[in-house]
Amino acid sequence: MPSERAGRRDRPGIVVTGTGVISPAGTGAARLWEAMAAGKTFFDTGGHDGPAPALPWPSASVDTTEITWPAGRDWANAGKYANQSARWAVAVARQALEQAGITGDTEDVRGGTVMAVGSSSDELSDVIPQLASRFRGDRRPLAKFLHDEVPDYSYIRGIPSQLGQFASMASGFRGSNVAAYGEAAAGGTGALALAVRLLESGELDRVLVVGVAPPLTTTAMAAFDQDEPLGTRATAGAGPFDADRSGTLLGQGAAAVLLERADTARGTARARLVGCEVLVAADVTASAGLVVDTVLADAGTTPTAWWAHGAGSARLDRVEARAVLSRAGGLPVTGSKGTIGNAFECSALIDTALVVESLGRTGLPPVGLLRRPDPGLGGLDPVMGETRPLGPTPAALVTAFNQGRHSTAAGALVITSTHGAPADDGKART
Repeated sequence: MPSERAGRRDRPGIVVTGTGVISPAGTGAARLWEAMAAGKTFFDTGGHDGPAPALPWPSASVDTTEITWPAGRDWANAGKYANQSARWAVAVARQALEQAGITGDTEDVRGGTVMAVGSSSDELSDVIPQLASRFRGDRRPLAKFLHDEVPDYSYIRGIPSQLGQFASMASGFRGSNVAAYGEAAAGGTGALALAVRLLESGELDRVLVVGVAPPLTTTAMAAFDQDEPLGTRATAGAGPFDADRSGTLLGQGAAAVLLERADTARGTARARLVGCEVLVAADVTASAGLVVDTVLADAGTTPTAWWAHGAGSARLDRVEARAVLSRAGGLPVTGSKGTIGNAFECSALIDTALVVESLGRTGLPPVGLLRRPDPGLGGLDPVMGETRPLGPTPAALVTAFNQGRHSTAAGALVITSTHGAPADDGKART
């Protein structure tokens, strides 16, 4: 789309005015950033006290006791239809809105919502494998079988757009409410890219982007592991970019990022989003190269830091490192998955919130569980041991990829600091 990118300098600037995070480290991007800086990790090593055998894949879990539901009659009624994903979506949405100083008490037709949706956000993910097995020996037509056997609540509580309705209820935004589908991180950049288009087109002035990755079912874990092996240990040396890494570690969580047009922003700009895209090509190597080229051209600035997807996959870490190093050079790099695992559809949104936090603190926290960087990854410069200071005018490249050998989607974005920047004129800078 050369003509579209050529006109980007004439489009309105886009700023981040609020973020919200639920992670195994707790609520808020600040707590997760501080946990990374302190070298903490949050993985259950897979022990099991019950009669069932332990799962072979360690995961990092969210403490749900910190997640609250809003008070009031309307919210009490809505809570009857809210599954866990909806409750997490509302919680992170409210965090982002509170940070931006937006109460959600009034209707805002210039605000909208984009949901980053994956199959694990849908309560039918537990039901579908059972139905598939039962239908093999059932004589009813498929439509009749599904009508009879699918639980009624799933139509109400598991439809992805319903999550957006809950987020819209929290924000008061009455503009577009859409969903971007995509598994394991690239969906998060897809949701951000869609939000950018809604803002740049003039349809909306602010967009709340929300993603939720609830606990995976055993069926989903097994499916991911069959496509590309998951990590089976969460100890030093198992982290992203380590020479001894053996697979992606599992996580869960939720995140919200509030984007606004700079010329109409109601919240204070915490960072600028100057490039964002998700692309699919014939293979992930081609996708990675294309998407990094695209966002660097759109941003018109040279990144000084890199927040990597850092899956911990021997294959994908290599693809990612080659794509970035050949285009942006040996940037200091960090990532969150050695601390909290892969939060799948909201992973890129969590990383975006962490980048905004890093820009505000002018430092990059270290990569979790990284002991010995893989020399086969070229000139990689991972942050290890302690936080790495950022320069006076930092710009961060964020990369994201879908999970599995057969997934080819790749996403990337560039975020710059607002510190020391001139007054905004409402235009994207290049």
